[in-house]
Amino acid sequence: MSDCGFTIAVAVNNDEVLRNNLYRSPDILVRPELQILTRRGFASASLAHNSALDEASNDVVIFVHQDVYLPQGWFSALDRALAHLRRDGVDWGVLGCYGSRKGDTDGRGRVYTHGLDIHGTSIDCPEIVESLDEIVLIVRKSSGLRFDPSLPNFHLYGTDLCLAARARGLPSFAIPAFCVHNTDQLLTLPPEFYECYRYIKRKWARYLPICTSCITISRFDAELLRRKLHEAPPASWLARKRTAVRRAGDVADILAEIAGREDIAVRWEPVR
Repeated sequence: MSDCGFTIAVAVNNDEVLRNNLYRSPDILVRPELQILTRRGFASASLAHNSALDEASNDVVIFVHQDVYLPQGWFSALDRALAHLRRDGVDWGVLGCYGSRKGDTDGRGRVYTHGLDIHGTSIDCPEIVESLDEIVLIVRKSSGLRFDPSLPNFHLYGTDLCLAARARGLPSFAIPAFCVHNTDQLLTLPPEFYECYRYIKRKWARYLPICTSCITISRFDAELLRRKLHEAPPASWLARKRTAVRRAGDVADILAEIAGREDIAVRWEPVR
């Protein structure tokens, strides 16, 4: 197993989206040590990602969505984050581009999401968070962390992994590594999300309330109930989902839109 390269693992259900987003990331083509593993046809994200972990030839494994674009310099930002954590002697659990913690009004780290513009708080170095958004998750194969194969579907597996790391005394961090998530976020969450919500609530009851990037999982489900009061019926949700898919933009258009914006610059001196 290499200790200097990276492995990218991506669960794929749309090769066109993969080609137009992740595979356009410029640094992917100039890192010969980069291993890319794609996983198709799995029943859940956890099963797909554990399969990739088994095959990964590098210690640092980056799980990324197929509709994420990693701008030029992204891997250098990751290198700096890892150097920062090594310098401080941190035995970390999970890293990501966007994380949440109690008491914050916005997430840590900066992300562009199509349809929502820039969100998150600028950070200058890795910051401890309670959970990380699944758009990008970074783990060390040598840590022994695994995704829970009993967690169904494709939601909240990042939260589960961060809590598994926490239970082992391994903190998770958001890092200053800006990325583009080329998707439309629906105001209504699908039924499968709530199945994962209930699973996480039962499994990690000792850590409630649990702050995630889209909802707070709590003992009395206060935020869940508020969301459900404003959700549309299933037929309307499906119509909105189809509309959102049609609206999803080409990443080239997004890059032109955000070019030169100072609010997304990563202001972080390299660790010496």
